Amino acid sequence: MKYVKLAAIVLSIGMSFPSFAKLMQIIHTNDLHSFFQGSRSGKGGYAKIKTVIDQIRSDAAAKGIKSFVFDAGDFGEGSSYYFSNNGVDSLRALDLLGVDATVIGNHDFILGGKELSHQIAQANMRSKILSANMEGKIFMGLQKKVLDSVDFNLDGMKIRVFGLTTPEIHFQYSLLPNGFIGNSIKHGLAIEKKSKKEKVDLLVALTHIGLDEDMNLVSQSSDIDIVVGGHSHTRLDVPKMTQNKKGEIIPVLQTGAHGLAVGSLIVDVLGQGEYKLIDYRLYDVAGDISQDKTVKQFVDDAQVNREHYFNRRWDEVIGFSEIKLTGLYEGNVREPQSCWSHHIARLTRETAGADLGLQLDIFQGEEIPAGDIHFGDLIDNFPHFRKWGDAGWNISKAKISGLVLNQVLKYLGSGNHPLDATIDGASVLNQSKGTLSKFINKLHKAEHALVNGQKIDNLKFYTVGMPTEIPFAIGKFSPLIRDLLLRHSEEIPNSHFWPLFENYIAKNSPLRCLEN
Repeated sequence: MKYVKLAAIVLSIGMSFPSFAKLMQIIHTNDLHSFFQGSRSGKGGYAKIKTVIDQIRSDAAAKGIKSFVFDAGDFGEGSSYYFSNNGVDSLRALDLLGVDATVIGNHDFILGGKELSHQIAQANMRSKILSANMEGKIFMGLQKKVLDSVDFNLDGMKIRVFGLTTPEIHFQYSLLPNGFIGNSIKHGLAIEKKSKKEKVDLLVALTHIGLDEDMNLVSQSSDIDIVVGGHSHTRLDVPKMTQNKKGEIIPVLQTGAHGLAVGSLIVDVLGQGEYKLIDYRLYDVAGDISQDKTVKQFVDDAQVNREHYFNRRWDEVIGFSEIKLTGLYEGNVREPQSCWSHHIARLTRETAGADLGLQLDIFQGEEIPAGDIHFGDLIDNFPHFRKWGDAGWNISKAKISGLVLNQVLKYLGSGNHPLDATIDGASVLNQSKGTLSKFINKLHKAEHALVNGQKIDNLKFYTVGMPTEIPFAIGKFSPLIRDLLLRHSEEIPNSHFWPLFENYIAKNSPLRCLEN
């Protein structure tokens, strides 16, 4: 257990407080991604999260402290448990955890606003769902289901919580054309202005915009008191203390991802935006924590529902791998552009019959250790699909000009945080040895890339295999731009990833790193 003392007053058993104190506790999670059973390391799991939440709530209640539980979004897609009851159980689970309010994350509307509306209706939740910058709610059936903000009562004081969703453009395509996500800072400041007029006593921003944008929000704010955040999967053992426009220091909180930790902030609310930070602790959801019986039964039932959805034995062995099927380990990619990434790029290129194959590590799910590979591992490692009943995303082939291809390769390798992209079919010449080696966008310059052993010709067209979701997403924004960048884009028949992975691993078992 890690914690930081934030003020001279620190809670302890038997400590008394002056009668004017309005103590409250914010218990928070973020980026749960339907990891009902926790990580393969034994950490996390909703039944243990519930135990932790109930214990810290009970401890606070014994000291006369009222608790609220907030979740900072991405409670939905990301794990194979999202397939339990067509995503509805991912929402119902929030009620079981005791969540008072959550914010919509980009993975929560991945199947579109109308599907999210259907899921919320089926879940019949007590938890309030927020997003102040989601536009077009009325056209998606979300106008009464996703609120801008919600007020809670703390012994006569008004605690307002408002939600902000990441407006990053590449996440919005599934909402189009009925809705979109507006500027988070603009909407946050508008809520702040309104709340000040209405004499709100404590204003909490419940955000799914990432740590950097949380700090940007605070820097432009005057009256937001606390930020409970998510999206960047950042574990903050100590709040990120950030200065606002008035020079005040505002705490930004985040617990990491996948339910591996639960945060607890205790404040003394004095009213009209005045408060004192008392204590902050991050509780690890360790493997030895007891499981809440009700939530454990819910997870057990979800496991059965998940297997029923696929009509396959989850533990059916399909092959053996000497390498890890890399992806997210405890919420973050730790081995980008790995051997497995190269296999996916190779599979994509060969299936499309293209010059190049493209794979982005941000598409991969949970990391799978080396050893026997089961059917369920494929879903956990690549839990992406466009609609219920699909066998995962599929593959498309498109023509791209050499001029555009050069620019794409430069973009993938540019900036302080270049994208973890693996490109199969591109190579570079080792001048000293006179041999070809893999082109790696982080290491090699785009002008040195070779395709089919030749320098890229700006006037020539090359074929590229990629997940269909890439041209599909671009086309939702602008079919014209898609057709200019990706000419003659076409889906490859019978190219869904899950059966392709299954056949590929069985055929190439034991799976090893590709030599070239």
